[in-house]
Amino acid sequence: MRGEPDRYLAATLAPKSLRPALAALAAFAAEVGRIPEQVSEAMLGEIRLQWWRDALVAGAGGERSGHPVADAVVSEVLGRGVPFARLDAVITAREFDLAGGLVADDAGLFAYIDKTDGALFEAGFGLCGGDGEALRPIALAAGRSYGIARRLGMLPKLLHNGGFPLPARRLRDQGLEPDHLVEQREDARTAAAVSVIAEELRALVRDELATVRHARAGLTGAQRAVLLPLAMIEPYFKAQSGRRLIAEMTDVAPFSRVVRLAMAHFTGRI
Repeated sequence: MRGEPDRYLAATLAPKSLRPALAALAAFAAEVGRIPEQVSEAMLGEIRLQWWRDALVAGAGGERSGHPVADAVVSEVLGRGVPFARLDAVITAREFDLAGGLVADDAGLFAYIDKTDGALFEAGFGLCGGDGEALRPIALAAGRSYGIARRLGMLPKLLHNGGFPLPARRLRDQGLEPDHLVEQREDARTAAAVSVIAEELRALVRDELATVRHARAGLTGAQRAVLLPLAMIEPYFKAQSGRRLIAEMTDVAPFSRVVRLAMAHFTGRI
């Protein structure tokens, strides 16, 4: 699925009863995530995001929109007890994307990721049942590790669409003003600064991933399936190695993605 291939493939490997709900969640994330790159003006994006809010609220009240993804989210995700607030957090975070710019510091970066990937992992856990509050730290750690790792490879596109949450403080620590990055100046100084910051963020990612791996032993099989996209973190880092992240998009080949996620599923290692 374009936009969320890891979550979609993970859904196909989940327990059968969970597959439609995780697939609907992946489709929702893809649809909402594409909005900032599809519109020419922020207001148009805000209108589309508000449509999603209205469609989900109306759907929960019994009024279907006719949009296949929205209706699937209503029946398979909200219908299985996931709070609307989880999905609304994802929608709200896309308003930040439309506004453009960079977050101020690591706390701002984590707050943004918590509302996107973190909220999606929380919603995934919500589909599995269990104590949501107890699982929340795991979901947020998963979101931070996966969200940052994936976005580092999407930097050129994200900058083109209005910004990427590289912390402004880290940029200034490298002697680079945030506006220099937002203006997409692809000079050697910018590339070097981004390379250093990317390596620092990878260290944060691995710390968060270690938290998830430590807690994973106590999770059910269904909850572990929700975390399967984390198996793509190291492949993403490998693809980014030696690249000028400011100028080059990086990703993992589709076949390699399928193999990696399948191996993680069958071995239990992410």
